[in-house]
Amino acid sequence: MATIGLKDRIHGALLGAAIGAELGFARITRPEPFNAVKRPADLFGVHLEPDFAWRPEKNNQSRAKLTPLIDLGVRAYLAAKGRVTPEQFAALFKDDPGAATPAFAFDGLHTAQELLKEGMPARLAGLHNAPSGLIAAAMPAVGVFHFADPERAYLDGLELASVAAPRVAADWAGLSAAAIAAALAPGATAEDVIAAVLRIAHGANKDLYYQLNAHARGPWGNPTDAEVAEWWCTFAGTVPSHAAGRWVAPNPIRYALPLLGRFHAQPVKLMQCLVGVNPGEWFGAGWIGVHTVPAIVAGAVVGAMHGPDVFPAEWLQWASPIAKPWTKLGTIVERRVGEEKLIVREVERLARKKGRTASPLHDKIKGAVLAGAIGNAMGSPVEGRMYWDIDKEYPQGIRTVLDPKRLESEDDNQMAMLLVETYLERDGLPVAARHFGKTWLDRLNRDHFFPLCMGNSYDLLRAGLDPRIAGHWNVVTGSTVMCMEPVGMFNLADPEWAAQDATAISYMYQRGLDVTAAAMLAATVASALVAGATVESVLAAALDVAPRTPLRTFDKRKSKSAYDYLRTCLDVADKYDDVLAVRKELYAKCLLYHCIDPLEL
Repeated sequence: MATIGLKDRIHGALLGAAIGAELGFARITRPEPFNAVKRPADLFGVHLEPDFAWRPEKNNQSRAKLTPLIDLGVRAYLAAKGRVTPEQFAALFKDDPGAATPAFAFDGLHTAQELLKEGMPARLAGLHNAPSGLIAAAMPAVGVFHFADPERAYLDGLELASVAAPRVAADWAGLSAAAIAAALAPGATAEDVIAAVLRIAHGANKDLYYQLNAHARGPWGNPTDAEVAEWWCTFAGTVPSHAAGRWVAPNPIRYALPLLGRFHAQPVKLMQCLVGVNPGEWFGAGWIGVHTVPAIVAGAVVGAMHGPDVFPAEWLQWASPIAKPWTKLGTIVERRVGEEKLIVREVERLARKKGRTASPLHDKIKGAVLAGAIGNAMGSPVEGRMYWDIDKEYPQGIRTVLDPKRLESEDDNQMAMLLVETYLERDGLPVAARHFGKTWLDRLNRDHFFPLCMGNSYDLLRAGLDPRIAGHWNVVTGSTVMCMEPVGMFNLADPEWAAQDATAISYMYQRGLDVTAAAMLAATVASALVAGATVESVLAAALDVAPRTPLRTFDKRKSKSAYDYLRTCLDVADKYDDVLAVRKELYAKCLLYHCIDPLEL
């Protein structure tokens, strides 16, 4: 069998998503062929075709196509020209006409759109929305961008979906993205896809894992197609009548997985079962999204595994024009592949040992960890004091650690070490706020940390708040900017991703400028670890990720943005060769309201 290239598999995934969306919607607008089915096996005789003649009824619309949501996800990556943040996704989503279609079933999306228009932060807009699986329709682009990396696809899918969905529905979406990413791995099988989703679900949401695991691998034994259809239509494909099943498009990944093992290479039978079953819920098959979203996800998985040619020519004829604008996503993926090759090359170069000596990578990481600890310990005895007071008490300057026990007890360094331990436990996988939050709950001594930020977040985490957003209500103290260097180490040579990861983790116990400053720090560390890094290249990395949007603080500041503030500080520093001589002008032009301000830090 000929090897299918990544470009064709990406095309197949996008075509499969379009096919699932159109056939799922046609099931609702043209139910007659399915209503005539007497036995589940008769589904295999139903001819599937889209309904391009449908037009909404004015002022009485309950349903709409989900194709625009697939398009929304793709456009987000095209606009970002790379990895997408929740803020970038929200900027498109809040005014997106497809999501704003006046359909009653879309009202959960409308709620999030209106909250964003009212000024709700992107990462909070979906927090207490009613669960809906509709936003998972935007996940094919996430899976494609993070091809062969289901962990990253899950984490970014979770973040983007949270713009419109609460925690459980964001998990549905993230796992859908993970399935598509897993299917794009070279030689991926249906079992590989299912195993990847279950593995991630087991670590992220045990309740959801058990819901998926019950049916994910299909019926037991070696049943006939007719027996699979019977199992699906009378059992696995039905939506439970209890509260958890009464949402719009509930748990789409739950319904996308079970038929893949049997029908991944037979998309006609796959779609006949997926869209043909009457879910048996209070809205029957008449509401949009019941199994249309699973059809989108499963279609994308099948296309990712086998490429476009797995689909009937008849389907490709009408699906190709729909998916054509989305093929530009392949260019974004190709660019990222090029970036990752350079990153791998850089890491491999640094990791090479010369004889028995430690590798440059080992030395750089060790140096960064030790320097952070030493700097914290040296500075903490005089924290918050003006330089003239320090000079008076220490005329020769502070040249060593005055209090050695601070090397271990200083709270910012302890936080950095907890983050290092979290990365070690993840064993090469990316870290998100949920992972760091678990480390906190397992190991943190609340009484040792400042109560108005870290202590408050710890209490919120213990109360069950999602770690992704627990810092949004804290006092800004600079607590994240002083410990985010491990994020830069993990994202060596990739300052942009370091900044994005640091932002997501920092929101666990900070907000505002603290998150901004932490992102800038992580970017500088990622840049500084590169062989041949210079002061100029490191400073450029900080400026590249510094926001140029207006500052939103309680006080009025001279600088228009974080970028402008940092640029001012660097322009001042550039005049001096003596680090002590620069202090007077820096104080005059760059000192802020208190030493606790994260930009000042």
